Amino acid sequence: MGNVESQQTLQSEITISGIGLMLGEQVEVTVKPAPVDYGIVFQRTDIPGIPNVKVCPENWVDVIPRCTSLQQGDVTISSIEHILSALAGYRIDNAIVEMNAQEPPALDGSALPYIQKFQEVGLAQSDSPRKYIEVSEPFAVCEDNKQLLFIPSDTFEVTFAYDHPNVSPQFATWEMSDENYINEIAPARSFCFESEIEALQALGIGKGASYDNVVVVGTDGETSSDLRFSDEFVRHKTLDLIGDLYLAGYLPRARVVAMRTGHTFHAEFVKALSENGLIDFSNNADQIVEAQDIYRILPHRHPMCLIDRVIEYENGKRAVGIKNLTYNEPIFEGHFPSQPVMPGVLQVEALAQLGAWLLLHEIGKEDQLGYFRSITNATFRRMAIPGDQLRLEIEIVQRRRNLARITGEVYVGDALATEAELSIALASED
Repeated sequence: MGNVESQQTLQSEITISGIGLMLGEQVEVTVKPAPVDYGIVFQRTDIPGIPNVKVCPENWVDVIPRCTSLQQGDVTISSIEHILSALAGYRIDNAIVEMNAQEPPALDGSALPYIQKFQEVGLAQSDSPRKYIEVSEPFAVCEDNKQLLFIPSDTFEVTFAYDHPNVSPQFATWEMSDENYINEIAPARSFCFESEIEALQALGIGKGASYDNVVVVGTDGETSSDLRFSDEFVRHKTLDLIGDLYLAGYLPRARVVAMRTGHTFHAEFVKALSENGLIDFSNNADQIVEAQDIYRILPHRHPMCLIDRVIEYENGKRAVGIKNLTYNEPIFEGHFPSQPVMPGVLQVEALAQLGAWLLLHEIGKEDQLGYFRSITNATFRRMAIPGDQLRLEIEIVQRRRNLARITGEVYVGDALATEAELSIALASED
C-alpha cells in the first residue's frame, strides 16, 4: 500500500468507544504505539492479567458467524475485521489494541472513524523494513462458486466480484494506495438483507445492530439509508477482505482477486498461505540486541548494568540475555577478592534487569522504569566466577497493567546456577 517500505506505528495512542455489533456490549478501545516487529496484539483489559491475543493465522477461530474472531488460550476477541482493515489501510504495522469487552465498537459500520482517529495523531516511522506476503506464482483457493486468488505483483491491488439475488452484481478493482483506501474503501458500511435479520436474531447475534451502523437492504433492493457510493456493497466487502488478510500480520504484494467470498473463506485462505510457507514468521528470536540498544531502554550503567546483550526475545513472553564475567568486574574487588565469586543476589538483579528490559521494550515508553517488587523461591546452585558467561533466561508468567510476575534462571554453560521468581513494577520517572 503506497511506497512506504519502513514499519510504522502510531505517534501516540487513540481511544474510541461505542457498542459492539454482534454482542451489543459497551466497549472502549485504545490503540497504542508498539515497537518494531511487535505486530498487532489485542489485550483484554476486562480480564485479570490483561491477557494478549496476537493477530496471526493460528489464533483464528470460527466462533461467531459473519465476523472474524481470534482466540489465544481461553481469551476470545471478535468482530475485529473493521479495526484490522483500518490498521492495514493506514499502514500501521505494530500496535497494541486494548479492549474492555470481547469486540470493538461498530461505530458507523465502516472503518472511517478509526482512520479519522489515526489521522489525528499521525504515524511514527522506524528504520526497520516492512514485511509483505509475496508469491512467485499464482496461489488460489476455490470452493463451490467462491474463489480467492493471489497473482504475483509489485503492488497491492484488489479485484472483488459480489452478487446477491436482491441487488445487481457489483464488480470493482482498486490499487490499494493510502489515498484509495481512505477515500474509496474505509467509508463503506456494513450491510445486511432484511430477509436475514430474523435468522441472525435467532442465533443471538447482531445485538448491537441498528440503522446507524448497518445498511439494511429490502427484498426490492431499497436501502434503509442513502448509500455513500452506488457500489457501496462491493467496497465494504473489499474493506472486510483487507482486514481479514491482515490476519497474516502483514499485507500482500500481489493482485488479489476475490469472488463471492466472506470472512470464513478469507481466514481459511490466510491459513492456507501459512501452511504452504508463504507467510514469513521469522521473529525476534534471531534478533540480537547489543549494549547500546539495551541502554536506550534501561537506565542502568556501568557497573550496575548486568546485561551485555539480548540474544533472543518474544515480546510479552520471554527473553534470553548474556552477561560476561571478567576479573576486572568491580564486584570482585570486594567480594572474596582472593577467590572471587559473583554474589547470587546480583545474578537475580541481572534477571530483573532483563525482565524490565523486555517489559519496557514491549510498551515502547521512554519515561518509565522497572522496579523490583518481590523475590521468592530464590535458589543458588552453582558459583559464578571470573571467565564465566552467564545465560539469563526469563519468562513472563503473569501480567497486569503495571506489574509482571517473572520466572528466571541463570546458567553457566549447561549448569543451572540460580533460579528465582520475581515481580517487577513499572512506574513513571517522576
